[in-house]
Amino acid sequence: MLEFRMRPATVADAPALGLLHRQCWLETYAGVLSERFLAAASADSLTDEWAGMLAAGSADATVPGSKALVAELLDPSAGPSGTSPALVGFARGAPSDDPEAPRPTKLDSLYTLASTHGSGLGARLLDGVLGDRPAYAWIVTANERARRFYEKHGFALDGLGHPYAPWDDAHCSRMVR
Repeated sequence: MLEFRMRPATVADAPALGLLHRQCWLETYAGVLSERFLAAASADSLTDEWAGMLAAGSADATVPGSKALVAELLDPSAGPSGTSPALVGFARGAPSDDPEAPRPTKLDSLYTLASTHGSGLGARLLDGVLGDRPAYAWIVTANERARRFYEKHGFALDGLGHPYAPWDDAHCSRMVR
């Protein structure tokens, strides 16, 4: 049985988060998002994105009210190769800056390595960044696994969806709880 520790993400985690984020995208979106998009999403660009989000040292210091958590495998030797020795998941929730947001809080991201699916880690990360607060999230519509996960945790599709230009116009749907 895999055991995890969750902790707040810090700017020092940015390089490991960039690698982990890329690996999670490759595992989650292969065959769903375009190969061009996935090839362009480098670990370096994702590291820069995380460093920017955590520039003041933590998610809350950078964007007040936000929370970013990382999950570490307690036995890193059991983790998959090619990622940070211990990081296996992450999540970020933040106040929404969308004037038409259905809830004040948005789940910006929640990813875990495929090797942890079914372990309960995703639920722990979700609870860690949102608790039981009302929130919304956008998912890639073709990602049925994500839809089922969020439905299990009280989210429902609200009928809003659109192509998302930064992701090569992949169709995305909003889920709300």
